[in-house]
Amino acid sequence: MSTKRCGECGSKNLALKSQIGKPYPWKDYHAVFLSKDYKVLECAQCGNTVESGADIANLSKLLQETVIEQIQTFIEMILTREGCKQTDLASHVGVSPQHLSEIKSGRKQPSFQTYNFLKTLAFENRSFRVSDPQYNFLKRAI
Repeated sequence: MSTKRCGECGSKNLALKSQIGKPYPWKDYHAVFLSKDYKVLECAQCGNTVESGADIANLSKLLQETVIEQIQTFIEMILTREGCKQTDLASHVGVSPQHLSEIKSGRKQPSFQTYNFLKTLAFENRSFRVSDPQYNFLKRAI
């Protein structure tokens, strides 16, 4: 049986480490923070992670599930706080109601921009009103 080695320094001193809450770049997302536990072999000498192709496929699936869970949470937070319908939210985001429904159900992966916009709408109370397509920012500036 072969012992795994660190690809960076060659050390065999590897230990399973939890990655929950750690950021991972994924597709066009700069950082997705894992919401579920994921363990990887980490080199005690240099800190490099040792992952197989299967590990990377599992991590990608977990990152996708994390994004879907977060999107669902963001949408529910906005709908509850604003007391609006999903069609109203879609108008604010600039997507069709069908597209937002597919994002919410997990059938489609949102773009990084849509993800960030929904995150902003969920956590910044005033952003929903300002994102209204009918909002006249020129009137507010005068």
